[in-house]
Amino acid sequence: GTEYCTDFARMLQVPIFHVNGVDPEACAYAMQLAMDYRTAFKRDVVIDMVCYRKYGHNEGDDPTFTQPKMYETIKAHASVYEKYRAELLQKNTLEENAVKETENAFQDKMQKAFDHAKNRGVQATRDMFKGAWQNFHLKEKAEVKTAVTKTNLSAVAQGMVTWPEGFTPHPKIEKLLQKRAEGLEKGPMDWGAAEVAAYGTLLQEGISVRLSGQDVQRGTFAHRHGVIVDYNNANRVAPIESVAKNASFEVYNSILSEYAVMGFEFGYALTEPRTLTIWEAQFGDFANGAQIMIDQFISSSETKWDRMSGLVLLLPHGQEGQGPEHSSARLERFLQLCAEENMTVASPTTPAQIFHLLRRQALRKVKKPLVVMSPKSLLRNPNAVSAVTDLTEGAWQPVIDDTAVQKKKVKKVVLCTGKVYYDLAQRREKLGKKAEHIALVRLEQLYPLPLDEIQSILSAYGKGVEVIWAQEEAANQGAWWYIKSTLVPELQQKTAHVTRPNMAAPAVGDAATHNAQQETILERIFN
Repeated sequence: GTEYCTDFARMLQVPIFHVNGVDPEACAYAMQLAMDYRTAFKRDVVIDMVCYRKYGHNEGDDPTFTQPKMYETIKAHASVYEKYRAELLQKNTLEENAVKETENAFQDKMQKAFDHAKNRGVQATRDMFKGAWQNFHLKEKAEVKTAVTKTNLSAVAQGMVTWPEGFTPHPKIEKLLQKRAEGLEKGPMDWGAAEVAAYGTLLQEGISVRLSGQDVQRGTFAHRHGVIVDYNNANRVAPIESVAKNASFEVYNSILSEYAVMGFEFGYALTEPRTLTIWEAQFGDFANGAQIMIDQFISSSETKWDRMSGLVLLLPHGQEGQGPEHSSARLERFLQLCAEENMTVASPTTPAQIFHLLRRQALRKVKKPLVVMSPKSLLRNPNAVSAVTDLTEGAWQPVIDDTAVQKKKVKKVVLCTGKVYYDLAQRREKLGKKAEHIALVRLEQLYPLPLDEIQSILSAYGKGVEVIWAQEEAANQGAWWYIKSTLVPELQQKTAHVTRPNMAAPAVGDAATHNAQQETILERIFN
């Protein structure tokens, strides 16, 4: 602890003004001084108003239970108004009659307001869609079009390799960006190319993009390179900003406080609904440092306060053998918070999917928080790529059917979500004809649950197929409990599940044990 609550501000190297809350004129002076300082120097300033609570925490609280001596003093202490009133009279600033007239006028005003409210009754009005929120709605009238033209993609590709004259990018980064631009022109493209292309095409349409978090300019796994650094002098530039039309591209590496930064971005999303606002966790696990923001605001602000938010959370997630603090974005926690269509929870598995998902989030007239279980290994998986036509002709797919099987041969349908799909697909390819009876269906959107799409896909395989939910997370984590309670009761087929056993931690800390567990999951499915 510190002597003053403002001592934390010393590290910011800003002025700290301490003022006694009992002195109204001193408080007004301190505020004016702070505003003058901020206006003159464009820097923050902190005010510490030292005061006391006259009554308890609430109407039923008796503070003398714990602070009898202090509240004996407070009870005998003149109120701020009484003290200031006496001071004004003593200085002849006001006369007694003038003071009483002011008091009576104020009391009369308050009484009239009270009587009006009492007679009028409670008449709550919704003001969700005023000011910056004009033209937004509670219900989407039609699904937005997220595909773009080849011309727009080519312009973004060119923007990726455009930097000021005299700027020298890192040789490896320059080569990577050149390859990424070629992928957007001709395909195939990786995750980073499609993600940045989503930002670029939005900027072309006049929609600003804001991204913050720990190491987001480069990307924790060096996949984004939204901002690149001059190899000679460390100057920074955001290449994709060159395609912007009346829009801004803001990418900020933040301080190591998930709670503070996510809270700020939530507030930003409330006031700037036409900006795609994104917070990315270094690892999805780290979002638990902002759990209060998620529980109290992001998941519930529309229900509690009639305030929509289009904030996006990018949370790297997947069992990669990296241990319990670098594996799980706690998908189960977000799904537990889902109700009343309060947000979207998704786990996209292709570059095209993240492209359409982010553009959809920015273009929709209904704003809901978007929670994305984003990848780690898929950022460079040679199978996790998309074609140019996937961006120019496609759309967001809540469920992705298996196009690699003959439906009449299928006897087992494996439902899954996220990165584990690629583990399953790799094993099936290795087994060849021995596994041609197994179909792999990806659930890309977990909430709202796309029930109609799932049932339509499953019906094409026939009623006799075996359905299995497969996940790499523990049985008490991930999506299984949610699938069991929401999807399984709606399906005609009985649904088994294959998971890791119940675990207290999200993952083991030993790579060999991790590999053995992953192998067990694959064996159980393909056996």
